[in-house]
Amino acid sequence: MHSFDPDEDGPAREADPEAGIDLSDDDGVDVAATLALLDRVTGDLPGGGERREGQRAMAEAVAAALARRRPLAVQAGTGVGKSLAYLVPAASVRGRVVVATATKNLQDQLATKDAPQVAAHVAGLRVAVLKGRQNYLCRLRARGVGAGAGATFDLDGGERAPRGVVDQVRRVLAWADATTSGDLDDVGFELDARARRMLSVTPQECLTRAKCPEGANCFAELARDRAAESDVLIVNTHLYASHLASGSMLLPAHDYLVLDEAHEAPDIFATLLGTTVNASALRAVAALARASLAPDPPEAADTLLSVADRLGAHLEVQFAEGRLRGLDEGVVRELDTARTLLTSLVEALRALEVSGPDGEFRRARALGPTTHLAGDLARLTQVGEDELVFLSRREREIDVELSLIEVGPRLASELWGAVTGVLTSATLAPTLPARLGLAGARRIEVASPFDYRGHALLYVPADFPGRNEPSAEAAIVDELVALITAAGGRTLALFTNRAVMNRVAEAVASRLATEVLVQGTLSRARLIEEFRASPEASLFAVTSFWQGVDVPGHSLSLVTIDRLPFSVPGDPLAEARRERSANPFNEVDLPRVAMLLAQGVGRLIRTREDRGVVAVLDTRLAEANYRGRIFPQLPPMRRTRDRAEVLEFLSDLRASAEADD
Repeated sequence: MHSFDPDEDGPAREADPEAGIDLSDDDGVDVAATLALLDRVTGDLPGGGERREGQRAMAEAVAAALARRRPLAVQAGTGVGKSLAYLVPAASVRGRVVVATATKNLQDQLATKDAPQVAAHVAGLRVAVLKGRQNYLCRLRARGVGAGAGATFDLDGGERAPRGVVDQVRRVLAWADATTSGDLDDVGFELDARARRMLSVTPQECLTRAKCPEGANCFAELARDRAAESDVLIVNTHLYASHLASGSMLLPAHDYLVLDEAHEAPDIFATLLGTTVNASALRAVAALARASLAPDPPEAADTLLSVADRLGAHLEVQFAEGRLRGLDEGVVRELDTARTLLTSLVEALRALEVSGPDGEFRRARALGPTTHLAGDLARLTQVGEDELVFLSRREREIDVELSLIEVGPRLASELWGAVTGVLTSATLAPTLPARLGLAGARRIEVASPFDYRGHALLYVPADFPGRNEPSAEAAIVDELVALITAAGGRTLALFTNRAVMNRVAEAVASRLATEVLVQGTLSRARLIEEFRASPEASLFAVTSFWQGVDVPGHSLSLVTIDRLPFSVPGDPLAEARRERSANPFNEVDLPRVAMLLAQGVGRLIRTREDRGVVAVLDTRLAEANYRGRIFPQLPPMRRTRDRAEVLEFLSDLRASAEADD
């Protein structure tokens, strides 16, 4: 085999799962009881479960960390079963444990599968799930929308909702009579964002339980009640970050925090502890104020619309000229004007005379967002030393973002003094604990039980153009056609750039006999569903598909990655972080590349039976002098640069899959 595994790379680091932890009786940790509970829980899994030594080692470490109130960071490879490895100790410790996940999908898995499995073996264990208020059906909004012949089904701007949105709203209103959770993610279909907006409220719009006529039956408030009574509370990291941003007002007091998928936490905290403003936010508030103050809205509402247009134009110019950090004079001027107008609208809304809860709700729907936006604009005038104001493009909108450059100092001062932290992820960089303010955390690595060396190849093509050479894109097309043809489809093709993805997907699709799905043509959920259902399909995707996509079995035999995922040149937040580092490439860039690459590679092997190839079409992974810093973060796959070997391997997998089908 033509390998790129020289001796100086060093082997992938694997923890010894049987090393265990030396605990004395004085520690107050009954490790035997913890492991016995884990054995009972796993023994009840379908098929009788299995004893995973890595899972047991992680459960021991988590139990010790919680009991001793000492922070812990665990890198747990795919297949370790880390959810049960922290839920079992969480169920045994005294005090409330909050588990925060980076995605709603994992939150739902914990809530509906893993946590109930543990609770079935722990008498009296109270497990609760809490999401942000806007994730729950608002009974007052539902009552206002109505399902009768006279219902209006208007959007926030006053225009009539499209028929498809109206149909979804009617389905949700029918579902509301039967649901006990009110969680809009439980409706059984993908809910359009406009329909969700018509049926829910943000925290700023809520009348509060005391003032709302539906307060006694409010789904969000009932969920908060269950959270306040829980022993284990499952939330998502975005809500936890919002909790900190609110001055720790959203969640009940707790003693421990488990951050799952902790590799995503720095960016989530940096964003949620900051703020975002754009022209659309000004327009939305102006429309809400006009509707609430009709029939004689103040001039400030119309003026705010004009300010929004001018702000958008100034932002477009500044962004186009590449000045992404800080704000131009014209942008600052329009933001100052907007702040004055918002103050005027807040006063007008507060002075508005309303009658009954419906009138109070209509005012709150305008007053809350207006007040909140005024606060966001004020925040932009008080930028701290650890914060950065910069511009970013989201679809057709330019955002003004205020973000923390590093979240560690704030978390160290506001969180970890009172809460014991456990960080875990399948890809947990050595630098991550310090980035999250836990520089003194004990760190362990628990290897995956999967046979990566026997089941997977890591392939970097030889004699391949550099990624920045003019011929690179055509070479990628040719390589993908050959690989996907050999695999018979069954491919997840990951890209770092949407425009490149679209061009390559179009070129490849024209030369394949199998189906090509492309991100952006359907919803994320629908794309994954079709990809799983069609063994010969290939899915071309960017960004979010690098993480959280789980397609075990014959539907996925090949993962391709077009280039190492370095930050885009000119990324203002990445530049600010580099400026603060004595060794920016090794301390900022490489850890991020290794983490994202490991996440992409991790899409391939999801079960003990899975087999396949990861093809990284970037020769730097095989030739750059820093490759040895990346390999330890990847699964220990065999490595090759021999295309013939890869094509034969894929063809054999294809033949085996077709025989099984």
